[in-house]
Amino acid sequence: MTSNEDVLFQTDAFSPSDYIRDRLKGVKIGDETRKLRQLRSEMSALNHASQETLKNNVFRNYQQFIDASKEISHLEREIYQLTHSLIEQKQVIENLLLMTDDDKNSIHTVSSHSTTTSNTNPIQILMQKMEGIGGILNNMSTSEKVILHGEMEQFDVETKKPVQKCMLILLSHRLIIGNINAAGKFVMESTLSLNSVAPVNVKDRESGAANAGKVLKLLIFPESRCYLCESARIRTLWFDELEQAKREILHKGSLVRQATIRGKRQTVKERKAAAAATVIEEKASFQEEDEDVGDEERNDNDISWLAELPAELDDCIAHRDLDQAVELIHEWKQCPTKDAVIDIQLQMRENTIVQLLSDDVSRPGAVHGGPRAMKKARTLLTQLGRGTYATDVYLRRRSAMQRNAMRDVTVSEEPISYVKQLCTLYGNAVSDIANEFRSMPQYYCQVLQWCSYELSTLLNLIRRHVIEVAPAIAVIAYTWKNVMHTMEDLTVIGVHLNFEVNRLLSAPLEKALQGNFENICDAVKMRISEEKWKPYVLDSESALNRLVEELSDVGINVEWAISANDETKSSLNVSQNVVHFARVAHTLSKDLAPLRLSPIQVLCEVYADELWKMYLQHLADNIRDGAVFAYSTTFILTMVLPVCDKILYGEEGELIRLIDQFPSLAPYADPSDEEKQKDDEEVAHV
Repeated sequence: MTSNEDVLFQTDAFSPSDYIRDRLKGVKIGDETRKLRQLRSEMSALNHASQETLKNNVFRNYQQFIDASKEISHLEREIYQLTHSLIEQKQVIENLLLMTDDDKNSIHTVSSHSTTTSNTNPIQILMQKMEGIGGILNNMSTSEKVILHGEMEQFDVETKKPVQKCMLILLSHRLIIGNINAAGKFVMESTLSLNSVAPVNVKDRESGAANAGKVLKLLIFPESRCYLCESARIRTLWFDELEQAKREILHKGSLVRQATIRGKRQTVKERKAAAAATVIEEKASFQEEDEDVGDEERNDNDISWLAELPAELDDCIAHRDLDQAVELIHEWKQCPTKDAVIDIQLQMRENTIVQLLSDDVSRPGAVHGGPRAMKKARTLLTQLGRGTYATDVYLRRRSAMQRNAMRDVTVSEEPISYVKQLCTLYGNAVSDIANEFRSMPQYYCQVLQWCSYELSTLLNLIRRHVIEVAPAIAVIAYTWKNVMHTMEDLTVIGVHLNFEVNRLLSAPLEKALQGNFENICDAVKMRISEEKWKPYVLDSESALNRLVEELSDVGINVEWAISANDETKSSLNVSQNVVHFARVAHTLSKDLAPLRLSPIQVLCEVYADELWKMYLQHLADNIRDGAVFAYSTTFILTMVLPVCDKILYGEEGELIRLIDQFPSLAPYADPSDEEKQKDDEEVAHV
């Protein structure tokens, strides 16, 4: 594609049909298909090149995009801090204005244009602007105040056309609405209790893009009204103040009702106590009458409170004030008066609260805050008598967290590292749960069941990714050692699950050990069949020294078997296959030692005995003259066998007793014959 064609493609007047028609001009009949295919290939190449260019531009500008995003985030944070500072300054100014107001120090007024800053009494200003409100404002109690007042334009809800200019005055407990008359003065139209007014927080798109955020919509049963504020800020201010005033009314009403009922209940109890303290004769005559009166008063008060309780619970649920809702549920359950209809409604509210709290614990986003983020919901469920259910939901959520954490652990080529990471995750999770429920013994059964379930998940991962994949005895031994170390740490804090480990890992360990031992036996048998009873000649004296040091590090002394007549000083009077068996036997004993504490203890001992019996039988069947055989047999019986016996059994000495089953090998196991063997070797060389 030429640069002229690139410019042509980028023009606004480009027409694909005209372009193709121009490209097909002059083409011979029958060549149209070939030409179209050629054109499609060119377009595909151009498309591919454009995609590559776009991708390169994205990669090239990616760092700039990241820097711009960081700068935007920084600016947003600074704007938030600036807004917060301005709000604080505004509150300080308003507090100062309240302190300088002599007549009504509790009045806070905000007009539709700005906050009132003059020393003029706002009540006087409002009475001058609107007729018919003098009686309401002059008779306000000390707890009431003017929160907001402002002029707005009312318009029709359906036609969206202006209707008239209005003035709204928000008090602590009511909303006053006034309409303008022919003289240009506002006249009070209605005064509404805030309980019958509900602001709607929704943008009116039908009013146009310019006015969508300025419309204040109020639901006043059975109709709705829309008022156009001067700005979106004024509209938001009215909405927030209306909501806050309604919340304060509900909260104060709830506190007053609860205090009243508690006081009346206390009064009834005091009357009963006073009646019980009277003389027996008076008590017999008047006690029944007092109890009847007290019960009637208590029933009336409780019924009136219970009738309003569902509405209060609905408000708490709507505002997500679940702490207050749970407290009200407790008050209901402790109330001695019962009403079947109201109890059904309250039971439905309680179920709703339980469902909300359960959702808070079980929702996927709950895990991002960690275990402590779910503690509040679990505590509230426990207070509602759903402790077992709350614990079950909480532990299921912790299981999801545990699975996600284990899934993030990479299965590497080092299985021991993988096992350590899994054991660390499991140990930390169980310790956290155990410490969290330490003061709640009634849930120990659930916690122990959860620990057992998570342990089965852990051991299943270890079995699939370690034991079955890399069943070397050393890997198996270290895996068992790490798992048991974790179990010992958990036993210290009271979580004893060793029996579960024995039950779940017994079969996989037995299968893996059996396969390894069969391979070891096959290799030893092959070495036995190739045995020639020749001295072990190494490449150099340094190689011999390295071999001697290697065996000496594991407690096997072989210096006494070095050939004294070898000029190169690089040979041993021990067979090479015997040295190989010494290494295999020592490694096997070292790997089987940790597994003797596992459920396959008997199998480990059986395999160790079988290996040594097989090799001792080989030595007994091949007794012959010669220094190499004598030194090799003595090396096995006096050096290798005791070391392996001590590693595997400690001081018990189980393997050394196998020599008694082969009497023909007894002379070689006597250390006193060592000097005699050396003399025989010197005589043989002479």
